[in-house]
Amino acid sequence: MNDYLINLVTRICDRSEQLNNSQTISWQALREAEQLANHAYVPILYQYIANESDKERRRAAGFIIIQLSRNTNDPEVIRFMLDRLRIEQEPDIITAIQQDLERGLPIPGYMNLDPLLNNAQSLNNNVRRSALFALRCTNNPQVEEFALNLLKRTVNEYDIYYIALLLNKVATKKSLPALKRLLEHPRQDVKGLAFATIADIEKEKEALFYARCLLRGQLKSEAMEAVYKYADESAIQAVITRITEMLTKRRNSGRLSLETFKNGFTDLMLGMEFLFRFRTAKSEVKKTFSWITEKRAEYLLPEEREWLQRKLVMNKG
Repeated sequence: MNDYLINLVTRICDRSEQLNNSQTISWQALREAEQLANHAYVPILYQYIANESDKERRRAAGFIIIQLSRNTNDPEVIRFMLDRLRIEQEPDIITAIQQDLERGLPIPGYMNLDPLLNNAQSLNNNVRRSALFALRCTNNPQVEEFALNLLKRTVNEYDIYYIALLLNKVATKKSLPALKRLLEHPRQDVKGLAFATIADIEKEKEALFYARCLLRGQLKSEAMEAVYKYADESAIQAVITRITEMLTKRRNSGRLSLETFKNGFTDLMLGMEFLFRFRTAKSEVKKTFSWITEKRAEYLLPEEREWLQRKLVMNKG
């Protein structure tokens, strides 16, 4: 094999404790591999993986080839790695390949997903759950039907969570009955995923439902995000009520991580962002912002205070 690639594989597999600026040799090699974009390496790595007997070196080569796929926009590498799932026997290597597939290019819908579908039913927890994660990376419509069928016969609460994560990515209206049943699941994270998925499918159609959930204190974070994304002025009072409730006492800034969504907003910021759309037209919204700035400013988290100050400055401008 190419001398450079052999050296890179060797460094990725290095398990020594030698450190360079607190970074191991392996860590540095992995970051180097993430930048590779020489497509000529792909066929060399195909042959290397097919012939290499050491599983750790195959694992390292697999990581490199997925990075090359991503950086050169070559989805055919994915087909090769899916085929490797049929060949590999070690659960840790199978799991690693599936984790690489999750982080790589989207899996084209025309590719044969049987290796992932089969592994999603494995007796090995890591193999099963990493396969479910990888299946989130394709738009193949059979994945939704597979997930719904799997959900019907799954009793393991952790697996149900992973299936809910998959449905969050692939669900259509076909999944609504199953998702509504998951709203009654005892696990809060499963219920939250189901609610968020329903909202992303139904959008504005169920805006009143999101507002009612906010008023009832049901899945408050998910309901606030759904209102922020899909509701109209009919949800104003529900949001004001929730914001008033949140600011009745001081909150620990450590809660920020619990309240922050992928968009970087806390629940309160989402609510204020929603209300700000109606600030010039609705007197109750004006009163709410006056109350916040005059009587509850010190109750805001630093990120919320900064957001509010920035918005007020923009509004004056």
